[in-house]
Amino acid sequence: MEREIPIPHHFIGMAEGASDPGRLFRRYVAAYVRHNFPGWHLVKINKMKAMIERDNQERR
Repeated sequence: MEREIPIPHHFIGMAEGASDPGRLFRRYVAAYVRHNFPGWHLVKINKMKAMIERDNQERR
């Protein structure tokens, strides 16, 4: 089961000055998902939406 969640816009500014901003942005989003949605992980980013999916251990 997948869900779509909005990504906080301030992550763009936080990653802007990095040598690889796309990679850092993805790391920020993945950490945001782990912290705010326990038992879920990042699948992909589509514009400013994150597609997340339940971890296998959490499925019943």
